[in-house]
Amino acid sequence: MARVWTKKYADFASFYKDNYVSTLVGIYPTAIDGIDIVETDQSQGDWSAAPLPELNITRVVDGDTMATADLGAGRFRPNLVRRGGVIVPPNSATDIYVEGQHRLQFIGIPFDFLTSLTNGNDIPMDGDFGRIHRQHLTDPFLFRVFDEMVQEARAGNPRGRMFVEGAIVILLSTLNTMAQKPVEQASGGLSPTTLKRVTDYIVDNLTEQITLAQLADIAGLSVFHFCRAFKKSTGAAPYKFQTARRIEKARLLLETTDFTITDIAPMVGYETPQAFARMFRQVVGQTPTAYRQRLHHV
Repeated sequence: MARVWTKKYADFASFYKDNYVSTLVGIYPTAIDGIDIVETDQSQGDWSAAPLPELNITRVVDGDTMATADLGAGRFRPNLVRRGGVIVPPNSATDIYVEGQHRLQFIGIPFDFLTSLTNGNDIPMDGDFGRIHRQHLTDPFLFRVFDEMVQEARAGNPRGRMFVEGAIVILLSTLNTMAQKPVEQASGGLSPTTLKRVTDYIVDNLTEQITLAQLADIAGLSVFHFCRAFKKSTGAAPYKFQTARRIEKARLLLETTDFTITDIAPMVGYETPQAFARMFRQVVGQTPTAYRQRLHHV
């Protein structure tokens, strides 16, 4: 018999800490408030969950085992294989019994956030993707994007908010396709005038946490169409374009000023010197400190 939940929860992380804290491995915040990665190490047993106002994506990290589950779309019996997972729609209580030891990662994305990101376009009105909520999913692309989000959160989110938003747009597009409701994609890029407006906005606001919705609004497109058209025009996702411009400015500041690394980080849009240094090294191949020292020895 399914559990009856009397307490309401705002998100999966708070639900999990309140009910299953002894199995918690870690909670890794993303660059967006209220969206966290939760990692758990669970034994055999009942791991049902209360209804939550989030689209929840669950990935099996380890421990192939059988389960009996109802995620709100009907009972099914999956074999939970490593690197597969399930999708729980918003506001659906789950009834889950797992037959063996297993490790999972969860990401709960508030449905309010999804509707604000997309203006309610190209996603189900209630966040329910239908038949995929009664399947164990093994789509490698879906979980590769999930893995990138986990790695980003664990690294302290050096790529910032736009990276997370872009990953979520890709996840939504993939779920739509899996639910046989693919988003119609325009094939062309942005016009030169529109592209200049968008790129100028990014460059003029390097210290800000720009959102994809802001850029899509400038372009007069939905977020889905904007992301595709921007990459078509520039060869890069919006967050990669932003990162390149931030690192360009950082290199200039390192070359021409005496500002410290701690000073430069917020001047190019990074909340911490650690996040700045990590991304600088990823792009340039050396730390900001090493880059400056090399200049002084040339």
